[in-house]
Amino acid sequence: MHSLPVFIRLNGRPVILLGEGEAAGAKRRLLERAGADIVGEEAQAALAIVAIEEDDAAEAAIARLKERGILVNAVDRAAACDFTLPAIVDRDPVIIAIGTGGASAGLAKALRQRLEAMLPASLGGLAKALGAARSALRAHWPNAADRRRAIDAALDP
Repeated sequence: MHSLPVFIRLNGRPVILLGEGEAAGAKRRLLERAGADIVGEEAQAALAIVAIEEDDAAEAAIARLKERGILVNAVDRAAACDFTLPAIVDRDPVIIAIGTGGASAGLAKALRQRLEAMLPASLGGLAKALGAARSALRAHWPNAADRRRAIDAALDP
């Protein structure tokens, strides 16, 4: 496994975004959906996304950010990335992330589209209902193994 998939709660947290254009706009929308506080290069942040098209400017920005200990995603520069941003299937609160380690965003997108077609929009509602029923499920099946078997049986296709 080349990377550890992780879900980071960004709501209200600063994330540096550098660049303009289509790629930067897409990253901005993604960060906004996650609730991040998008800031400039001089701000304090743990994460940064560099979406600068010009090679020398992008490489210089990446170096400056990494020197400060900031984890960097560099658009279309997989070798420079500390983390990658996956293709996302969003059935809130269910989130499915599809990553290729920067090898092929097109493949990740194609897989995302297939999964979106397969998974009902109501999947998030099911997850919320199961979360709301957690106490009742624990009361009915106090043993964790029994509870897992019951949930597995209920969700079996």
